[in-house]
Amino acid sequence: MDKNNNTVTVSSNAELIENEKVKQQRESASKIEEKQKEAVAKAEDAALSSRLDDLVRKAKEEEKRANAAEETLKAERAAAAKREELLNSGLALANNALRKTKSGGFGGFLRGLLIGIAAGAAIMYFLIIPNIPASPLAESPSPVENADLTIENNGLLGYTAADFQDAVLGAASDHKELVVMEQPLSISTTITKAGLANLPIFSKMQDLTYYGTGVYTVDLSRLDKEHILVDESQNTVMILIPHAKLQYVNTNLDLTEFEDTEKGLLAFGDIKLTAEETKLLETTVYNSMEERLSEQELLDEADRFAKLKTWEIFQPLVTAVSPAYKTVIQFTD
Repeated sequence: MDKNNNTVTVSSNAELIENEKVKQQRESASKIEEKQKEAVAKAEDAALSSRLDDLVRKAKEEEKRANAAEETLKAERAAAAKREELLNSGLALANNALRKTKSGGFGGFLRGLLIGIAAGAAIMYFLIIPNIPASPLAESPSPVENADLTIENNGLLGYTAADFQDAVLGAASDHKELVVMEQPLSISTTITKAGLANLPIFSKMQDLTYYGTGVYTVDLSRLDKEHILVDESQNTVMILIPHAKLQYVNTNLDLTEFEDTEKGLLAFGDIKLTAEETKLLETTVYNSMEERLSEQELLDEADRFAKLKTWEIFQPLVTAVSPAYKTVIQFTD
């Protein structure tokens, strides 16, 4: 109220604007959703291909082991046959030496004894020595140069969770306050200034339209390894992000539209506001914008864009580590 007992009343109504910016955001969201479908299909194909390759590799390894076992068995059978042949030869020599001993006197006896000792030594060597276990102190044979080396798949298709986490955190550090949505709106405002004794004939009224934009962001600065979960059974990397929030409201006073002042019969001149009244007007307009932009429908829309935009940032990094893994974005609560 001023010295002339005049009062100023401000009423505002906020409306969202469907402009080109909003259309572009929605078109971009639709394109990202299409990319998501393609990425999921490619990741599933890559995972299937990797599993098939793993099965083929294991089958080849089993075949190698089977062939090696068969070769070992053949070698053992050949060695056994050789030992049997030598045994038979040794026995034949011993029998022959025994017959000569009986018919050849002392000289024949001595000759037969030497032949028998030799035959016995041969039998002992080929029957006993090959079956003595190797000494535990014996040195292991040196690896064969250029031999095939098979490394077992140690989970995550050959990668670790840290590989995915490091890649994601590196990108998150470059997008600490990620802008995910901008929503323009207009505020239709009516200023009413009452005149003498608050009589209508002394009152003035003027309509104004203010314009502004709400900016929604996602804070990725606190993302750490606990927010990046790798599920090997599902081939997914889940990244937990905070909900989108209305970061600020940008009012564009240069675009303000002023309608003609409506005057009572005895009211003259335009509405002139004091500094205090001007501050009241600006505060009312800002609060009306903030209240409209904080409604749940817009926060939900901002969350949708947040998931899509963060997926678009992180998905190529996950795929670069392993094309078989899908990127899933969820909220921390």
